Amino acid sequence: MAMEATDKPPCSVFILGASGEVGQELLKAVSAEDKFSEIVLIGRRKIEEEPFTKYEQRIVDFEKIEDYGSAFQDLEIGFCCLGTTKGKAGADGFFKVDHDYVVNSAKVAKQHGCKHFIFVSSSGANHKSKILYHKTKGLAEEDLKEIGFDRLSVFRPGAF
Repeated sequence: MAMEATDKPPCSVFILGASGEVGQELLKAVSAEDKFSEIVLIGRRKIEEEPFTKYEQRIVDFEKIEDYGSAFQDLEIGFCCLGTTKGKAGADGFFKVDHDYVVNSAKVAKQHGCKHFIFVSSSGANHKSKILYHKTKGLAEEDLKEIGFDRLSVFRPGAF
């Protein structure tokens, strides 16, 4: 995953969900670039293993994310790879993580300086779907559009 070259000065970035499979790959790609002056991992717990210990980790409670605005302060670009499965969290827990935590974190990030929010969604995402997974991802996409970032990027990878 190569980033495009720009003449812009390095900027600060945060990653939500860096400990997951997609987040780990994203962290490798982002850390290989010299366009980022700061890489911050934002999550619910500190991860005490490599490569995570190389980066600043800011711990938040996603249930009260509005109280953690300082975790997002002045971070210009946000990557969101948050997600769980219905099997791990149940239907309500899945919606809470894959929609509520995503959207609420994005709102707080925007309030504290995030200009470009990048969301890893899913192929098949559709807010009108009858399938919980696709509907939840689609609803998150729709709600993210309403936040008003300078730039919103949504990626819909297929299953791997």
